[in-house]
Amino acid sequence: MTKGLFSTSKAKDAANSSIPSCISQPSTRLTGTDILVLSPTPTVPVDQGNRKRIYAVCRELQQRGARIHFVHYPHEWWFHYVPMDLARQMAEQWDSFHLLPTTRPLHTAAADQHHTIDEWWDHAIGDYLQWLFKRSHFDAFIVNYAYLSKAFDYAPKSTLKILDTHDKFTGRRELFESNGVPCEFFYTTQDQEAIALNRADLVWAIKDEEAEFFRRISPTECITMPHVEPECRVLRRRCPEDEGYLVIGMIGTMNSVNVYNARAFVTEVLPYFKQQLAPIKIRFAGGMCSALTEFAELPGIDLMGRVETVDDFYASVDLVTVPLSFSTGLKIKAIEAFASGMPIVAIGHALEGIPSDHPWHHCKTMNDVADACIKLAYQPELLESLTFATLDTYNKVKLQAVIAFDQVATKIKARPKIVLTCGREFFNGDSPYREHVSQTANYLRHLGQIIFYFDQPLPVSQATLFECFNGLAEYGKVALSPVCVNASRSVGMTSFTATLAELIAENPRVTLWMLRLSDEFANLNRPSIHHTKVYLRLDSLRLYQPDAMATLPQLALGIDNLTLVDSHDQLTRCVNSPGIKFACVPFWRWKPWQVGGKPQQNRIDILADTVQQFKLAEAVAHYVASLCPEWSYPRIIAPTSKDAVLASSNHRTLVSVDSIMNSFHKLGDLPSAVIDLSPGVAEFASYRETLIRLAIPILDSYCPAGSSGITNPATLSELIQGISILAHDLEALTHAAQQRDKLCYGHDAGWHSIWKAFSVGNALT
Repeated sequence: MTKGLFSTSKAKDAANSSIPSCISQPSTRLTGTDILVLSPTPTVPVDQGNRKRIYAVCRELQQRGARIHFVHYPHEWWFHYVPMDLARQMAEQWDSFHLLPTTRPLHTAAADQHHTIDEWWDHAIGDYLQWLFKRSHFDAFIVNYAYLSKAFDYAPKSTLKILDTHDKFTGRRELFESNGVPCEFFYTTQDQEAIALNRADLVWAIKDEEAEFFRRISPTECITMPHVEPECRVLRRRCPEDEGYLVIGMIGTMNSVNVYNARAFVTEVLPYFKQQLAPIKIRFAGGMCSALTEFAELPGIDLMGRVETVDDFYASVDLVTVPLSFSTGLKIKAIEAFASGMPIVAIGHALEGIPSDHPWHHCKTMNDVADACIKLAYQPELLESLTFATLDTYNKVKLQAVIAFDQVATKIKARPKIVLTCGREFFNGDSPYREHVSQTANYLRHLGQIIFYFDQPLPVSQATLFECFNGLAEYGKVALSPVCVNASRSVGMTSFTATLAELIAENPRVTLWMLRLSDEFANLNRPSIHHTKVYLRLDSLRLYQPDAMATLPQLALGIDNLTLVDSHDQLTRCVNSPGIKFACVPFWRWKPWQVGGKPQQNRIDILADTVQQFKLAEAVAHYVASLCPEWSYPRIIAPTSKDAVLASSNHRTLVSVDSIMNSFHKLGDLPSAVIDLSPGVAEFASYRETLIRLAIPILDSYCPAGSSGITNPATLSELIQGISILAHDLEALTHAAQQRDKLCYGHDAGWHSIWKAFSVGNALT
């Protein structure tokens, strides 16, 4: 791939089944689901709060069976170069990885008092997403941070759009300035932030307090998606110089919030510790140490600097303190401490969004934190009860995460899906069937995510697969039955393996649109499809699977919501059941665009069905040949019926309609006009519609009374008169045929009934 600076994809092996997860035994699986993630933050190294958050979310979704496709716009720390070793590590983490170029300055200051919501948007992101959504289909699209929410404009309606806010940007500037700290990163107004929320289908807030604010400013559904870290108990490793001290610790990255609060904490509590003669040592770790060098030689202060792992820090302290008097978002460092099992003392603000009842988790001031630490220094046995409070809080956070992830997984699975069961004819080089499938998917994709289902072997040629699925990826994805011998092959778009029964069971809002009677359908447990809408295209079966028509009455038994769809205006009541519904829907949505060139001049096609009609067709063919000796001899077209073909097999130009509708090459060899001796025969309906859409004149013989005319001869003499006009004034009949095309198919005739049926409790919202 060459679209991004670094773009790669791979099939995950069985090793991914053991991916560490924060949540054990998730109740809602996402098998076969593809999730696109746009992030300005990398997931390596996982040494900062925002990186940990994004990594944890993606890992949990991956653990539930989803494939993660990670698009990284390097907004955080790749300012001057691209560290390809880290890019490769990210490529190993996810099922596909895409590294985008930056085409504008990063982290620019606000042009006015506040940033507008799209002020940091890069059009290169939109260009890449546009290409990506045409290449693959995704069940959900997670965008990290509101300032990248414009990305949702490029996602199709069938993709669930999720905004992971991470933080509230409204009032951020005012908060920083009120504490005497220069505002960094992104800040905006309530109206601008609401624009970002309104673009999503679902908003994730990182804590309840922010979720309430988001619900006030936007109607978009908002849930709290808490951060949770994998539980990893850390044992204390005391060094000799720590003996006799209670070592309290704070870890944080190099940002103004951490540095400000660390300085304020030391300034306020260190003199108090000395006054109380408390045996306490304060140990700082992380990137913020580089901004705290004034404390390097201060007694009672230890600057560890950056640590190899956070466990190294936790093992070096007796107590974790989170003395943040002001901050934004959820404190990832606090969640991390709870996961480590460490006893914690914190200002209540620092633990907003974390369900804890212990009073030392809700200190009001830094002096309250100091009092708790002094008490623990003189009564270290109290550390045990504080540790129990940590474990209790961690379990509550994990339960919150379980509920939130299950809720999101259910929403993703509950998106309406339409399974198109397709036949192997789809892979024929110039098959009209593929064009029919494409046009159908183009229409139905507005009503749900399309799943192209194949239960027959795929072609061996990789080039054929890519050619066949080119342009269809934006409509949906491919599901392959396990019986497909090439099920493991890539088809150039998102694909997965599943049985028809699994597709129905795992998707509560699934509809079957059957262009082929799948072999599995006959063996489906009928109660399992009790609430499933089933649409069966009879015209497709007649052309491409005629033997299945005989089994249809038996297969229809036990299906409560079956609609037979046909392009013929007199539907064949092949199933006698009061519960069966019928819909007359054109075979094409628009003119079949792959029919190339102009019609073959100087040739007539004759449609005939019965033996008597074949005899008449031969007489008509002879008459046309004598009337226009310079024309090609007329071609007689028979239904797929074996008996009809045998009845006139001695005719030199006899062809079956299915052979024409199986190849655009033959369909492209169009006649100047058609004489239809059997206008009521359903087997000709799709071909007749094709001719009408292409404005090919048709003489419909033996039409009902009242419809007589040049193109509707009611008698043999009128038919002969019409043939004479065909030979001498074809242009006039062609003009009439163009008007007929507009009259019959100018307003998407027939499809409105399907749209209405889907829309009742099933369509995308």
